[in-house]
Amino acid sequence: MTKKKLVVISGIISVVMLIINYFGVYSTCVNIFECTEILFGVMMIFFPVIPLFIFSIITYFMQVEVFNAWWRFSKIWIPLSMLAILISPSYTSNWMFPIEKGAVAFFTSALFVIISILVVIYKNLQLRKK
Repeated sequence: MTKKKLVVISGIISVVMLIINYFGVYSTCVNIFECTEILFGVMMIFFPVIPLFIFSIITYFMQVEVFNAWWRFSKIWIPLSMLAILISPSYTSNWMFPIEKGAVAFFTSALFVIISILVVIYKNLQLRKK
């Protein structure tokens, strides 16, 4: 995937998610319970696209080698994050280890940000040595 395609596609998904979040899941679905559950689940699954969009903008202005190194990591991490969010339960009654869609989405996105920063810095330093 090219830099421009990644920025455009992740940007569109991020903007749609932010618009739905602004208006609210309940007002978007007009109080239909099944719709709100499905829309909430879909929004949680696509939550990692927001940091993907931010880093695609950051790497857009960097060298192609930096983008390619980051993209090799991202194209594996994002689908795995989405799968982890998909298979996690929507609600939990466990008070000690509350593993639910929101917590998994936040955790995988936070790890993505940290690892992406490390990949970009490492590749930049590696290219500067040459």
